[in-house]
Amino acid sequence: MKRLLTLLLSGLLLLSLAACGGGGSEQSGDDPLTRDDGSAQQTQGGTENSGDTAPDIDFGSIMAGNGGTDTVWGQQDAATRQAIIDSAKEDGLDASFGADGSLTIKDPESGETYVQKPDGTWTYQDAEGGEAQLGGNWPDNEYTKLVPKPDFTLMGASVDSDGFTVAFTDATLEQMRDYAEKVKAKGFTIDPESEEQEVMGMVIFTYAASNADGYRIEIVSAAGTSGITITAP
Repeated sequence: MKRLLTLLLSGLLLLSLAACGGGGSEQSGDDPLTRDDGSAQQTQGGTENSGDTAPDIDFGSIMAGNGGTDTVWGQQDAATRQAIIDSAKEDGLDASFGADGSLTIKDPESGETYVQKPDGTWTYQDAEGGEAQLGGNWPDNEYTKLVPKPDFTLMGASVDSDGFTVAFTDATLEQMRDYAEKVKAKGFTIDPESEEQEVMGMVIFTYAASNADGYRIEIVSAAGTSGITITAP
């Protein structure tokens, strides 16, 4: 149960990360990272300026984890991108745009790096090499190479030297059972622990096992929240 709660809390933390910053003040319909003075117009690709005034980006909101995917900053015009770079510099941050339309924001003091990909999703990396993402595709790392790629919508994921955690938004109980069988076929069959029980009308399914190299996987599905953790030997 302790492991189950850890996994469920990981999912809830990812959800709260996505909503982080939303409780401080109410938005009036503008992009959550744009302080609009009325000179900007919303377009399908993001914010397009009607004059020479570029949108004032709320970098504090970004660095707090509230990236938002509605506006893809790398798709803005050259003047707007330069204004973002200049605004970041005023805040003590380094901002740059990639040829692929990505935006990278670095905090020289903390060593943290945030990247908005061309699809609007965000990734994070700390100074110690830990990484996290909100949405996006199934990540490629030493842990994900050990298991089959799941066909679920990724809510968020994080990875560091200790292990990998991922939460899903649309995986059903049956799908997680099936995924556990696929994991077994990949060699996670040592010291297995499997349990399915009903608690207050909620079905809780868990499967945990190690492989021959000492990696251990834990799969959980409960109350519409599903997740996987893989810990290093």
